[in-house]
Amino acid sequence: MPNSARRRLHLVALVAFGACLLGAERVAVAAPAEGPELNPYACQGQAESLQSDRSIGQIRAELEKRLDPEFLPADPATIRALKLCTIAELKKRVGDADAIDYYERAIRENPDEPGYEFFAGRYYGGTRGAKGPVVEAAEKYFYRAVDKLEKLKLEDRFREFHEVIQDHTRKALLLLYQEDGLPLLPWKAYKQGPSGYPAPGVSIGTQLSISKDTRDQMGANEVGSFAAELALYERGPIAADDEHRFAVARAPLRYGVVNTLRLRHTHFGRLDLQYARLRAEAAAFDKFADIGVRNAKLHYINVEEYGAEYERVIPLYPLFDFKLRGGAKHVHRVGVVEHWPDYAQDFPVYELKPAISRFIGSDKLTIHGTYVFMAIPRLDGVAQAQLKDDDPLLKRGRAILAVNVEYAFYSPLLLPSLQLASLRPYRTPTRGFYISAGYVSDNELYGDRRVINDTVFGGARLEGPGAWDIGVTESWYRGRGRDIKLEGEVAAPDLSNSSLRSTIVLTRRLVNPDVTPGVPESYGPFAPDTLNLVLPVSYDYVLSGDTSFENFRVGAQLWWKVFGTGLWGTTALASVGYDYQYFHRFGEHAHNVAARLRIGWGDL
Repeated sequence: MPNSARRRLHLVALVAFGACLLGAERVAVAAPAEGPELNPYACQGQAESLQSDRSIGQIRAELEKRLDPEFLPADPATIRALKLCTIAELKKRVGDADAIDYYERAIRENPDEPGYEFFAGRYYGGTRGAKGPVVEAAEKYFYRAVDKLEKLKLEDRFREFHEVIQDHTRKALLLLYQEDGLPLLPWKAYKQGPSGYPAPGVSIGTQLSISKDTRDQMGANEVGSFAAELALYERGPIAADDEHRFAVARAPLRYGVVNTLRLRHTHFGRLDLQYARLRAEAAAFDKFADIGVRNAKLHYINVEEYGAEYERVIPLYPLFDFKLRGGAKHVHRVGVVEHWPDYAQDFPVYELKPAISRFIGSDKLTIHGTYVFMAIPRLDGVAQAQLKDDDPLLKRGRAILAVNVEYAFYSPLLLPSLQLASLRPYRTPTRGFYISAGYVSDNELYGDRRVINDTVFGGARLEGPGAWDIGVTESWYRGRGRDIKLEGEVAAPDLSNSSLRSTIVLTRRLVNPDVTPGVPESYGPFAPDTLNLVLPVSYDYVLSGDTSFENFRVGAQLWWKVFGTGLWGTTALASVGYDYQYFHRFGEHAHNVAARLRIGWGDL
């Protein structure tokens, strides 16, 4: 046989052998499990039927029945998988740490069914986690589901119920990455493919904000800070009338932008590189002595920050889930030094925000801590030239320590059935009843004043079975401080004060994301997911110190979240609100407004 013919024969044989190998591998991977083809959502349906109108104790009793035995010896693989998945769903509901083991067993029994992969991913993405989902564990299962769905399509075994699984898996991945922003690489962008799991994710985000408000941040205690500023002025010989004293309660125009480059990988976690710029117009007095002066001069505050932050939730069960989060940034700010409004400060800030969480039965305990250290240097340059080297005015520094404990009741509650016009209690599943308490210590030294602000708070929030949620919080604020260096014979004012803030927040879900478990209907490139009407009401009552700034506040806000299904899954969160605030001691009022657009975010 000629050599050329021999080579062609060898090539044909090699191709045929390779085709046989590929065919054998494909059959081995795609071979259906033994038994009838079942809709995996029967697992969820059976579990939900066993939970309806039952207490957690009764659900556990049903679980014990299904554990003895887990399945019958004659059950085929598809039946065994369904029964194991049902057990996993029940274990998830009662908080058992080994729920994931049963999801894994269901997957092994029916390895080509993507539905069981989805349920396991949903467990890590929606149930487990500490102040956030276990992203890296959840995405592993979701991408396995995506991979299996694609294989079923190729093998013409893609059923109608697989359309539902595909839709719900895509929604789950949107939620998993909703805080990341606009994807720059295709692998983790909507609609995700099987190659997305091992690939890196890179995205950019921006947060734009504008407000005109007496509070410099959500929930801030303006009552104590205004009273302290007024006390610093009234250390002098001139007493201001109410008109000038009320000038302390200013609502400057504030606007800012936070830009983020986010890097994400399943073996690493996420790393954020950030740049932020914030500015407040007419926000600070040049001198505290000018507070009582007509048309007192106010100057701007400008802050620029750039830094990095790392976060990952690490499952350490059966102990707990642990979130590691921390970062460092460089701050450049102008306008916060009294007497020198143009003085610039540059310093590093270090932040650590760990959290742990675990189930206690069906309930969940979460402990979240925060430590912030601002290494603010002594004043130098222009300021130092006007002061002696040991002058207390040169000293600066700040540290914040906080801890928050939350206990979530997920068991069904006995609530009145208002929709039936009855006050008789019925056992009702809810989205959670949360009880929380915490403490914040803010210790700041600026010049000749040291102020320690303590906050102790506690509250409860019910996320109801219907469209309404309600939250109640009581916060006790105490400011301790004293002017430690004064010229002349003027007595040092006591800057201490304490107050109580009572807050009620009602939330109405106008567009409920639970109604659409899959990707919501798109309007062009956008798919609206959530629209909430938030109605906050608060009252500040002074317990000790100057009572001038007691106030009542009521408002309305809209929070709207949309998925950019036509923009690679980019999620946008917009909020706008108005609060009316009445300072009854002065007979004065303030109109506070705020708006914010977030594409990529961290803490809200």
